[in-house]
Amino acid sequence: MSFANKPTRSVVESLHYSQWTINGFKIVFLLSERILTEIKKVSRLPNWYEDPVAADTYIDRLHLCFTSVQKYYSAFGSLPHVGDRLYNEDSGMIIRDRAIDGRLMTITFTLSL
Repeated sequence: MSFANKPTRSVVESLHYSQWTINGFKIVFLLSERILTEIKKVSRLPNWYEDPVAADTYIDRLHLCFTSVQKYYSAFGSLPHVGDRLYNEDSGMIIRDRAIDGRLMTITFTLSL
């Protein structure tokens, strides 16, 4: 999978790539208030929520998180649950919330540190 193109939306909206699908469902990530506060602290722009430099670290982590979700699904046949950590047990991002929209075929994970 190639993730060369960055999401076109700001970090306060849902982040996803067209390749992020599992079993026909689009996988979407939202960043928690805690992460957004961290991005705001390091941003040098007044519109911090659209600062790609400040958000790059977390957007790069989302690639790892999607890979973790994909591997989890392949291994166990289900999706990770609230409270699970993605990509690294010690320093990975934790799932704070999970929402499934069958009509839109979307699974949204809200992630925190």
